[in-house]
Amino acid sequence: MRWDLSLRWRALGDPVSEGRRVWEWIQRVRPLHPSLDLWRPTADSPQEAEQSPPITQDHLLQDIRQAQTDWESERFGVAPAFSGQINQGNKLTLSFNMPNPGDAAITLMIGQALGAALDASEGQADALMHTTASTFAPDIVGSLTREDLPVTPAPPPYQYLPGWKMFFAADSPHYQRATQLATTTAPVANGAIFTFGTPDTYPTILNQW
Repeated sequence: MRWDLSLRWRALGDPVSEGRRVWEWIQRVRPLHPSLDLWRPTADSPQEAEQSPPITQDHLLQDIRQAQTDWESERFGVAPAFSGQINQGNKLTLSFNMPNPGDAAITLMIGQALGAALDASEGQADALMHTTASTFAPDIVGSLTREDLPVTPAPPPYQYLPGWKMFFAADSPHYQRATQLATTTAPVANGAIFTFGTPDTYPTILNQW
């Protein structure tokens, strides 16, 4: 199955400072799965990507600076890196000041190998969510979402993609309802990760929101 991991928080600093936290996150997730071990810069072709050396922190931060320059705006996004097998790996994207000023966000479009591991092991999914939430200490929302499941036509009350596992900050207006609907709750950072049923049933549970 295709999965996406996403998380949004109020930035503690400028985009480059947040990029340093993204680099810390890359180091922390590397041991979680073989496909997360080697990270390379996004390239214009598979051949170029294959020949690229591993991405460095300096390269990552430079990509963020360049994206901000290219967009000519405080609101911008960048896809600086990927991990795992070319054309089948995990693609990282970052956004800043979107949708709101002061927001920062990370999305990992999960490839085949890591996706199969998530399908096979809930522990793998928990480790990925916990590591991501504890690194960024978010104060907004995050989710681990199956891409092949239909999204509710109307935006959900929490204004985010529904997920099998979701993070809500403890002071979120949605925290109490998440607690009521969740099948398991795991405290982390300044909130909790809520699990809603199974990868197949979570949309039905969240539709009760």
